[in-house]
Amino acid sequence: MHMKTMKTSVFCVAMVVVQLAYGGSNILVKVALDKGMNQIVFVVYRHLIAMLVLGPFAYVLERKQRPSLSWLMMIKIFVLATLGTTIHLNVYYAGLEYTSPTVASALSNVIPGLTFLMAVSLRYIYIYILL
Repeated sequence: MHMKTMKTSVFCVAMVVVQLAYGGSNILVKVALDKGMNQIVFVVYRHLIAMLVLGPFAYVLERKQRPSLSWLMMIKIFVLATLGTTIHLNVYYAGLEYTSPTVASALSNVIPGLTFLMAVSLRYIYIYILL
């Protein structure tokens, strides 16, 4: 097998594995929500596990590159964490509680397209073209 073909096939297999893991995650979340787990508690657990798993890597690999932790930087991190991931996951899990994992997976793949349409409607696309 040619090296370039082999490299391409590895990337394709990786994409399929990621999509399967994402689908499996949706099924597990749906089962947990159906068993009575509170979606807010689930989001908190998800953030805590991510912090414990990724935090040491971020500390070791990026400790020389990070900016100083000022009050302004902490406020920015708080606002981004609150308005970005936390609200998205709470709305996503609320929707998953009322639909199936199949619908949740399909709708999550629509998000980039909706983001692009919002950017065009708010004229943010011109900023990226000019830069």
